[in-house]
Amino acid sequence: MRRLAAVAMAAVCVVSVVAVSSPAWANPSGCSQGNTTISQSGGYMTAWNDAECSSSATRTFRIEIKRDVAVLPDPVVSSYDDYWTGKFYYAETSSCDGGRSANYYGRSFFTSHPTYVDTSNLMVNTC
Repeated sequence: MRRLAAVAMAAVCVVSVVAVSSPAWANPSGCSQGNTTISQSGGYMTAWNDAECSSSATRTFRIEIKRDVAVLPDPVVSSYDDYWTGKFYYAETSSCDGGRSANYYGRSFFTSHPTYVDTSNLMVNTC
């Protein structure tokens, strides 16, 4: 009985991890994103990404710089929305975060379908 309970608990944990790590919705139909990039120079961070869609429509493509914290949700340090009617989108944002030393990452997504693309964490001593 204990073994069955342990197996069931392990299965629940695996399902929970998969559910948390996968976004809820897809990109808009016919759209795809590039790879989000984040960099820093002198403590000044910049994140950017682009996206392309097969048909022209009015969409909002967002880029964010987020601080990775132990308790969710991670705060948005800076963001930019590329609100555009077309097929090609580009968003870039830059910021300092008040002299903090922390892990930061970039995230991009279409606001109507938040399938996000994250960078890995970048440790930054911000300006």
